[in-house]
Amino acid sequence: MLTNDSNSSFAGVIGLGAFKKEYKNTGGRRWIGLIFGLLCLLATPVLLLIAAYVAYQAYNTSGLYRVADAVAVPLVFAGIAFVIGALIAINAWRGWGLAAALFDNGVAYQTRSGVQQANWADVTAVWQRVTRHYTNGVYTGTTHVYTVQTNTGQKLVLDDRLGKGVEELGNAVQRGASNALFPRYLTAIQNGQRVDFGALALDNQKLYAGKKELPWSEIKAVKISKGMISVKKDKGWFNWATVTVPQIPNFYIFYDLIGRFTTVEQ
Repeated sequence: MLTNDSNSSFAGVIGLGAFKKEYKNTGGRRWIGLIFGLLCLLATPVLLLIAAYVAYQAYNTSGLYRVADAVAVPLVFAGIAFVIGALIAINAWRGWGLAAALFDNGVAYQTRSGVQQANWADVTAVWQRVTRHYTNGVYTGTTHVYTVQTNTGQKLVLDDRLGKGVEELGNAVQRGASNALFPRYLTAIQNGQRVDFGALALDNQKLYAGKKELPWSEIKAVKISKGMISVKKDKGWFNWATVTVPQIPNFYIFYDLIGRFTTVEQ
C-alpha cells in the first residue's frame, strides 16, 4: 500500500497495510548537532596553532626540555575537540535522513542505506528505554529508545532523532507488536510452558529471576515505578528481585501476564 505522498521514501513499502503516519526530525535540533560538531572541528587547528606558539615561546625562554610540558594542555584540548567534533558531526550526518512510518500492520524505517520494514507478525521482541532526566531536582527532558527485533535478527532502533513524536511512535510499535505476539505467549502459559522476558521469566506456577524462583502464592506484589520493577515477597523485608523496564522485552505483554497472577502496583 502506498503512503498518501508519492514522493515519500515509504511510497514503495508493501505488505504493511494502510499508511498511518510518518515521523522524522525536520526541526532545528538536527542542525544544532551538526553545527556544534563543526565548531569543535574548527577549534582543533586553532588549538594546534596555540600549541605551536606556546612551544615556540617555551623553547625561546627555557629551552627544549620545557616544550613538552608547555604544549601538553593545548594538545590535549585539541585532541578532545577533534574527537568530540568528529563523533557529533558523523552522528548528525548519519541521522540526517532518518525517518520512520507507521502502518496498520507494521513499521518502516529509513536510513542512508535504504528502507527497512517489519511486519508485526515478524517481530519477536521490542525493548523500550524511556529516561526522564533531572539536574539538581529540575526536570531537563526525556530520552526515548525503542528497539525492534524481527525473526530474521534485524533490529530497528527508533529514538529521539525522529523528532518529538517518537514516544507516540514507540507506544504504537509496542501495541502493534504486542497484539501480534500476545496469543503465542498466552497459549504457552496455558500449556504450562515457561516464557522468558529477559531478566525475568514466568509460567502459571512461578516467577523466575535467574536461578531463583518464587511461587505466585508467595508474592505480595510486583511494583513498577520510575522504570524499575520490584518483586515483593510475602512476609519479606527486602525485594526478592529488582530489574529495570529496559531489561524486559515485550514489556506490555509481561505487564498483562503478571497481572493475571499477582497484584501489580504503580
